[in-house]
Amino acid sequence: MDPVAQRLFDYLKNALYNPAEAHLDPKDIPEEFRDFAKGLLYYVQSVREASILAADIARGDLDTRPLTTGNEVAPGLKSLQATLRHLTWQTQQIAKGDYQQRINFMGDFSEAINNMVVQLDWRQKALEEEIRAGIRKSQALALNLGVLEDITRQMPQLVLVLDVHSKEKLFQNHPIERVLQDRTSAEKLFAWIEDSLTSIGSDERSEKEIELISEGNFQFFAVDIRALKWGSQDAAAFIFTDQTQTRRAMASLQEIANYDQQTGVYSRHFGMLTLNKWLDHKQDFVLCFADMDSLKYVNDVFGHNEGDRYILEVASLLRLFSEGAFVCRLGGDEFMLLAKDWEQEAAEQRLEELRCDLIKTGKEIEPRYRHSVSYGVIKVDADNKMPLSDLLGLADERMYHYKKAHKAERRN
Repeated sequence: MDPVAQRLFDYLKNALYNPAEAHLDPKDIPEEFRDFAKGLLYYVQSVREASILAADIARGDLDTRPLTTGNEVAPGLKSLQATLRHLTWQTQQIAKGDYQQRINFMGDFSEAINNMVVQLDWRQKALEEEIRAGIRKSQALALNLGVLEDITRQMPQLVLVLDVHSKEKLFQNHPIERVLQDRTSAEKLFAWIEDSLTSIGSDERSEKEIELISEGNFQFFAVDIRALKWGSQDAAAFIFTDQTQTRRAMASLQEIANYDQQTGVYSRHFGMLTLNKWLDHKQDFVLCFADMDSLKYVNDVFGHNEGDRYILEVASLLRLFSEGAFVCRLGGDEFMLLAKDWEQEAAEQRLEELRCDLIKTGKEIEPRYRHSVSYGVIKVDADNKMPLSDLLGLADERMYHYKKAHKAERRN
């Protein structure tokens, strides 16, 4: 190869694979190739800027440095950056209650966001109307005590009205009579009422909760306590609304929110809540990112059933890290592991042990592809000053370097 061409080729190769060794001075190039050398320098600089901008956007840094004027390599990235910044602003406005925001770009994503905003706006208006309707009904009920008694006898809520001074029962509807038939519940209820009456004033209202036994079953009640006049007597009305089914539904929803339904490990939602809590409480722990190797290849070549089995295999393996560790699936092929009382080196050694076990057992289970994970570990001390986003970015970066360093192994 011509020496000048070789020199230009070596520069381009170093710029791509070994930037620290990439040096080119057009003055050292023969005059007939000098303009080409300058153009090559400009092209490499444009590619580097595009690469930096893409990495910043991937980390969520939308306020990254501007591109050099005339950079024609990354106009699409620059447009994406502007779009994401505007989308972030619109999302912030929606969070503040501006449900008139509409997103007019990004295709199906825009349609999904817009539909969500319309639903939020509709639900807020429906809730406001429901509240107004409830207030109107309450005002109407208060007009006539006789009508109130007739209505409350038919209500599903438990209603009990007591004289605040003598504790005399002034009114009770049929549903609460069933609760009072259980001696233990009756004693617990009146002890609780006694305590509640000491903390309510003549014109106050409060809301509390209590667990009682009704017809042999434990039930949770939300209690609305209202001070009122019952004729000439100072009274307090206790309105018990059964929340048992709601509690159970909330518990089920919490279970769904806290666990990844496919693998049974903790969810991204739970993992981020735990990570934030540990940071707030100045805990000492290791943060580990683990990324499955070759999942896309497995899905494409062997099918998603095999890919799902591979995901379960890795999730089960990561659970063996330690008894007190939290394994969370971030999505797809990515997992996060949080563990207290571990040093970084020890955590890396443990993950390497698990990785070797995965490779070994994977050959026995399904030898047609390599079963492996790449990981990155950082130690978070009690005096940590780094924000959450930087910690996640650093763990992800270390995982990426590990994956890159072991790329050759995956080809064998």
